[in-house]
Amino acid sequence: MTTALLAALLAVLPALSMGAQEARPPAQNTTPASTPQESAPAKPPADQKPISLSPVMPVDQPDPAVMAARQGAKPAGAPVGETYVIGPEDVLGVKVWENAQLNGTYSVLPDGNISIPLLGPVKADGLTPVELESSINKAAEKFLQVAHSAVQVEQVRSKKIYFDGEGIGTPGEMPYIMPLHLFEAISARGGFKDFADKKHIKVIRAGTPTVTVSYNDLLSGKHPEKNVLLKANDHVWVK
Repeated sequence: MTTALLAALLAVLPALSMGAQEARPPAQNTTPASTPQESAPAKPPADQKPISLSPVMPVDQPDPAVMAARQGAKPAGAPVGETYVIGPEDVLGVKVWENAQLNGTYSVLPDGNISIPLLGPVKADGLTPVELESSINKAAEKFLQVAHSAVQVEQVRSKKIYFDGEGIGTPGEMPYIMPLHLFEAISARGGFKDFADKKHIKVIRAGTPTVTVSYNDLLSGKHPEKNVLLKANDHVWVK
C-alpha cells in the first residue's frame, strides 16, 4: 500500500509544478523608463565658451605682411622703372640692410652727388637706381664686409615738361616720370579751355618748334607721326 501511494504522489507532482508556474504573475521590469528630459544632453554652464573645431590662427601670431620685408625689398616711391636716369634735384630713398645709420631720404645736389653719413658724397647724376645701388655698396665696403642697398626714386624733380599758353587746361610744369606722347600729355593736363586754338598745337624743343598739329588729327590718328614722344624739358604750347 505504501508503494502504491508513493507512485501516485510522483505522478501528481509534475502537474502541480506546471500549474504553479502558470499561476505566478509575470516579472516586472524594475529599470525605470527614461523621460525625454533625462535623455537630452546636459547644457554647458553659462560661462563656458563653445569650442570651435575649425583651425584658427593665434591672435599673437605675427602678421605675414609684416614679415614679408626682407633683404632686397624696395620702398614705395615714384612710379619709375629701373632704367630711369637720376638727375639733380631728384629725391631718393636709400636703405642699406647691414647698417641703418646709412638709411634716409637724400636730394641729389646740383653737383650730381648725394651726401650719405659715413660715406660722404656719392655720385648719383646720370645713373639708374640699380647703378647707384652698386656705387653705394662699394662705398660702404670701406667699413662693412658686405653691403646690400636699395635705392628708390621718391620724387622726380630733374625732368619736367612745360605746358604754356592760355588754351591748355592746366598750364605749368609736370614731372616727366615716364615716356609720354603728346596726346597723353594733353589729357593729363585736363585738355583745353573752351577758347583754345586746337588747330595749332606746338611742341617746342630746345627753343625750336618741332611739330605743329591739330588736335582733331591726334584724336583721329590721321597723322600718328605728329603724336610725338615728348622728352624732358619739352614745351607744349596752346594759344
